[in-house]
Amino acid sequence: MHFDFPIQHIKFEFECHGSAKVELFCNGEYHQTNGIDRLDDHNEITIQFSKKDPADKESFAELKDVLINGFTFTENFKSIPHQIDNTQHKNAPAQIPNNLYFGYIGKTKFMITHKNDALTNAAWTLANNEFEYVKLPLKGNNYREKNLHNILRDTRYMFVGSLAPNCEEIINSINKLSLKDLRMPLKESDREHLEKWINASTRINFKNFDSMAHFTYANGIVDCLYSFISDANILYLPTKAYYFYRELLQGKNVIIKDLLEDDIEENSKVMIELPAPWYRTRELKEKIREARSKNCTIALDLTWLPISNDIIDLDLNNVDQIFFSMNKTWPIQDFRPAFRWSKTRINDAQTFQWDHCTYPKISANIFLNLTRSYNLDYVYEKYKTLAESIMSQFDLRPTSVLWFTRHNDVRHDIENPIWPYYYLDDFVCLRKLLDYKGKYFW
Repeated sequence: MHFDFPIQHIKFEFECHGSAKVELFCNGEYHQTNGIDRLDDHNEITIQFSKKDPADKESFAELKDVLINGFTFTENFKSIPHQIDNTQHKNAPAQIPNNLYFGYIGKTKFMITHKNDALTNAAWTLANNEFEYVKLPLKGNNYREKNLHNILRDTRYMFVGSLAPNCEEIINSINKLSLKDLRMPLKESDREHLEKWINASTRINFKNFDSMAHFTYANGIVDCLYSFISDANILYLPTKAYYFYRELLQGKNVIIKDLLEDDIEENSKVMIELPAPWYRTRELKEKIREARSKNCTIALDLTWLPISNDIIDLDLNNVDQIFFSMNKTWPIQDFRPAFRWSKTRINDAQTFQWDHCTYPKISANIFLNLTRSYNLDYVYEKYKTLAESIMSQFDLRPTSVLWFTRHNDVRHDIENPIWPYYYLDDFVCLRKLLDYKGKYFW
């Protein structure tokens, strides 16, 4: 019997009648309390039943409950065969399903294995001890009860995701802001401030910001992405991406081609996440140069840029649009501020809202306030050493994005994907491990 989570404690609750006696053994060791606190990876469990008179029908035992980590798993044990001692019951069969009832002298023996590696232990610990009654992001109802189903679900997917760690000082800075100070439009000078703030990073340098004639505020990068892909005839994408391009374009007359495998046709549209944890940054930049040589329209999704492990030096003359946010670096996903730079005016709702000053002011000003208190590298530098410590402890390997690491036992589930075209289950996301480092065993 295998369990896909670590068993921290297992207890067998018996009710004995008459002279019935039940003894519990784990790997040959007798457990007087019927509870086992420490299990190996492979465990041989023996339930030994006896009574004074084999023919005494009033002496029997019932297995009332099997509690694993405090949750009932009794039904899992009903069909395990009970081996009857035929020296005591000569006319009985050699074995029968125990059915949670013990009347024949004999033994019920079975193996218990469980997923007991350090990473799964951390996942169960967080799922159980730090249960989230409001779980974001979920596709459906975000409000949940603490039950076994949800704890097992969270254990399985604990390190799949993309949210930023809960950086306490940034959260406190946001909470101190007053709404009355955040309702004014952005100033013309705020664009220049933002560009200088980005280029002040030690890892990022964009040349020729002035080649981008147009600038708009966006309610998250999603609006920018959808605007770019919605009127494409041929769209080139890497096979794996964070955003759900392929799901959104199902049923539409858009030909999607593989950026890294297919020949790039002239005058096509190209969308690239830079950096992207599945690919080498150098390889993606080479594709930008190739697409530019084919006169393609190129957009860059810079979702992961602020936590790039790679140096990103880019000439904006070589691209047509860039989309920038800190929503996966700062804990501001509730506000979703983002910005778009483009060489040409894009006639969409985002441009309309910018021109008419109907874009969300509060989230935009929260972002600008934070840029005056924290440089772009602040979170990266704060968590870089912590991330390296966690990677060492859990045998994780880095990618081009700080939050995402690789592990030999973690890979995309082709048979049962989380969502169509969702590939972040390739990685162990460090977010939760960073949030609770020092509180538990890591």
